[in-house]
Amino acid sequence: MTKTPSIITIGNFDGVHLGHRHLINTMIDFSQSKNNREEFFQTHTHIKENYTVDITLNPQPIIITFTPHPAAVLGNKFYIPLMTYAKRSEYLHEISQANIQEIPFTKEFAKKTSREFCEFLVKEYNLAILFIGYDLKIGSDRANKDILIQHGKELGFAVYAHEPILNNTQEIISSTKIREALLEGQIQKANSMLGYAYTLSGIVEHGFKRGGKLLGFPTANLSEDTLIVPQKGVYATKVKILDNKFPLQYNAVTNIGYNPTFNGNTRTIETFIIDFNADIYDYQIEVSFYDFIRTEEKCSSLEELKAKLQSDVECAKSFFRGNYE
Repeated sequence: MTKTPSIITIGNFDGVHLGHRHLINTMIDFSQSKNNREEFFQTHTHIKENYTVDITLNPQPIIITFTPHPAAVLGNKFYIPLMTYAKRSEYLHEISQANIQEIPFTKEFAKKTSREFCEFLVKEYNLAILFIGYDLKIGSDRANKDILIQHGKELGFAVYAHEPILNNTQEIISSTKIREALLEGQIQKANSMLGYAYTLSGIVEHGFKRGGKLLGFPTANLSEDTLIVPQKGVYATKVKILDNKFPLQYNAVTNIGYNPTFNGNTRTIETFIIDFNADIYDYQIEVSFYDFIRTEEKCSSLEELKAKLQSDVECAKSFFRGNYE
């Protein structure tokens, strides 16, 4: 059991998007000083009456997340993550000074009611205040904030439900909306909610050997069957090669699709790195998506395809000149 009183936020934090970051930052700020806590309670007076800890004592901030994702354990076949567990852990450590606890999620654990889970938090972590997202539901009974507040009154902790965080077009930020945007090819919308460019990574594989020899556009090929892959089409991207020999991030064009000009039936993720000619087969790379250029199209000839590819390159160059250079 943690002897120091704890303030805890709970979630899967898939994508570690701007909504997650805002909630975590609010919790961290609360933990850092008496002045911050006094300012917080001036705004949220209804929470103070259930906060039983000496306000001069800095509580320990804890982020609780689960592995594997509950959806995988509970059989939700439609859930596809935005990032790997390793990358999620890396991001959470980067953005906070909190103690990060990854709790194994099992079918047995999933049977806990919200009351049982709250009792667990009080016993194991000496919970003083629970920071949650506006729509978080906990336990097998899917308890919302009102039920959690009642548990808190009975078990001796306060509950703070963070208001929804909006992106630059006043839409509520959520992992679900980010997935939807990616599947619709709305890269800039997804990135506006993530707070960074959506990224796929992997080892560069050998493809069909058409890009360089046949078309004059050699591509780095990735396979991805774990994370969300954006809608098929052509994108302005940036590539980072995870090797000290390649310290730069390179502008690129990425095609996701089935190569209809060649009557393909296998989805490919092919990236042409602009103004780059090194052999990077078997290197680990990260491909970050910035803008949707066009839909995938079937061309009537190789010359037409080459012209489209050259146009894609010029579109990507123009985009990056106007936005990131």
